Amino acid sequence: MNGLKRLARWIKGLRVFDFLRRDKVKRAIIATVIYLAALILVLMGVMPQRYNLKAGDVAPVNIIAPKDIVDRVETEKLIERARESVKVIYTRDHTIPIKVKSSIEEFFHLVAEVRSQPDISVQEKINRLRQNSAIQLEDKDYETCLQASEDELSSLKQNILDVTNQIMSVGVTPDALDRSRREAGDFFSKQAIRQGLKDLGYNLSSKVIRPNMLPDTEGTQKDIDIAVSQVEPVVIHKGQNIVSRGEGITEAHIELLKASGLLKEGLIDIRLAGGYALLVFVLQLLTVLYIRHFHNRIYENTGNLLLIGLITVMVLFISLGINVISSYLIPTAAIPMLIAVLLDPRVAVMVNFAMAVLVGLMAGSNDISVMIVAMTGGLVGALKMMGSNQRRDLFISGILVGVSNAIVILSTGLLMGRGLLDITVQSSWGLLNGGFAAVLTIGTLPIWENLFDIITPLKLMELANPNQPLLKELLLKAPGTYHHSIIVGNLAEYAAQEIGANALLARVGAYYHDIGKIRRPYFFNENQMISDNPHDKITPSLSTLIITSHVKDGVEMAEKHRIPVAVRDIIRQHHGDSLLVYFYHKARQGENSHKVTEDSFRYEGPRPQTREAAIVMLADCVEAAVRAMTDHSAGKMEGHIRKIIKERLDNGQLDECDLTLKDLDIIANAFSSILGGIFHQRIEYPEINGQSEGLKKDDGTDRKQTKIHSD
Repeated sequence: MNGLKRLARWIKGLRVFDFLRRDKVKRAIIATVIYLAALILVLMGVMPQRYNLKAGDVAPVNIIAPKDIVDRVETEKLIERARESVKVIYTRDHTIPIKVKSSIEEFFHLVAEVRSQPDISVQEKINRLRQNSAIQLEDKDYETCLQASEDELSSLKQNILDVTNQIMSVGVTPDALDRSRREAGDFFSKQAIRQGLKDLGYNLSSKVIRPNMLPDTEGTQKDIDIAVSQVEPVVIHKGQNIVSRGEGITEAHIELLKASGLLKEGLIDIRLAGGYALLVFVLQLLTVLYIRHFHNRIYENTGNLLLIGLITVMVLFISLGINVISSYLIPTAAIPMLIAVLLDPRVAVMVNFAMAVLVGLMAGSNDISVMIVAMTGGLVGALKMMGSNQRRDLFISGILVGVSNAIVILSTGLLMGRGLLDITVQSSWGLLNGGFAAVLTIGTLPIWENLFDIITPLKLMELANPNQPLLKELLLKAPGTYHHSIIVGNLAEYAAQEIGANALLARVGAYYHDIGKIRRPYFFNENQMISDNPHDKITPSLSTLIITSHVKDGVEMAEKHRIPVAVRDIIRQHHGDSLLVYFYHKARQGENSHKVTEDSFRYEGPRPQTREAAIVMLADCVEAAVRAMTDHSAGKMEGHIRKIIKERLDNGQLDECDLTLKDLDIIANAFSSILGGIFHQRIEYPEINGQSEGLKKDDGTDRKQTKIHSD
């Protein structure tokens, strides 16, 4: 026994289990297990009958292609012909004519400058032209420049500009450069000027003319790609004979049998198994990468990944038995419906895409209509569950999935020329599929919720019920805070809905964000029914401690009542680490002001980590500030709302959430819309027998909010 104990202590000292508890290792283990389980289930459903044949044998039966098989050699020949038929295209460089014109003008400017120097010889002038000119000509051309009159040079310059502009405007390709230069020569040969000027004009033009139509490699390649994409591959279609009974097997047949996975090679078809293994791996990898890059919070939670994997494997396992009845009865839509309710509809759409491919493979007949039915049915289920918060929505979703399946089966059946009876039978299976998916979703949903501690819209609706113990206690002990929370909930829900965040979570988070005030309600002015303010009798530091403690108290109360983590996070983050400005400045005006630091008057944080928490923070501040305003005109309210949001942004309170500036603008508009309806301008009642003042008082239209929200 002592030896066993020592061995156990030694194994524990290896810290193997500490290694296994790392998130990366957990994700790797989950991914591997789910991959192997999915691959085994897929292979069990897709392995076709294989034949042990070789070249020279006689086909014992008609061997039919189980899928479309591309004749790669013939297809490649067609592709090569398409490539050769594409002509090279050119793109015009508009800067080259400008450079040509500039070089001509610089040359004649240099000539004019050299000609204006009478104290040097002609040869020296020629040497200077040769040294300083960017266009290199013969000495006789330079001499012609020096001997010509001003009018001749001016006319020649204009002719050169005209002919080069005309040629360049038409376009000069590299292959047509010599032809363009000859055109310039023809132009000057017809001019009524002396031969030296003709030669100078031609030589100068031929030097500056250059290609401005350059080969567009990218554009040409696009044309080639288009031509190649339009090539119809040479295909042996599914259902056609690869080889007929009694026909001799050739090497070409062997290649086609290998490509279709019908040739027996060893105990198992390694190529076929490898292909499915690679396909399943790619689908899983794409799904994981999608979740990691676009839904990182789900990716970081290993429980969420395990949940997705288990739901997937469950439906794949069910499909093995149901596939015997009909492939259209496989309840693929249950996967996106469950994931949409439990996690995120966008993740559900991606997982549904991968599952539709796998289910299409497991159908056995390689009928693409099965894949289309699975994909569209799952998409309908996921979309219907977006924002759904009633259990009856699950039944409605199942009905819509069934109808969608029937329509897709009908349409594909007509396109494939199936018989009316076959289409009717298969459409019936599609209808039942939707009901089966709904029953599977409703039946297993509580299991997933409890097993993985996931908050769903259904759970949020339960928390939003006013009869919840915490909300009832808040109403009784802190009615002002309760009223404030209801308005904040309306603001947060509408703003979240406008920017595409979780509106229901934002509303429920707003309902519970101030539940910590239940413990000391009268220290918060919305609950003060009398004029005395208890903060006037205590120090600013103590006031700060009381005010900030409502966050910690709220988290503790939420944990005690088993409020989900997502809501507790909003309670914890709805003030961030913002500064209690009022009490800070009050402390700075008192004794020992030099010892007062901002850190002592801040909330503990953290800052909002999610859009929903940030929206609740903004709604909380905005509601309190607008309620304290005396002028509730639309312009004043909107300006004040935007000022508050900007202050939170400048103070860094929104740095750790995913809100964009565009989101903040939308949120400000949403707040203005809701608060404009609450604090709208009211009509002034006319005097009726001297009772107008009484009417106004009873109606409450002359009441003003004068207190400032202390938190």
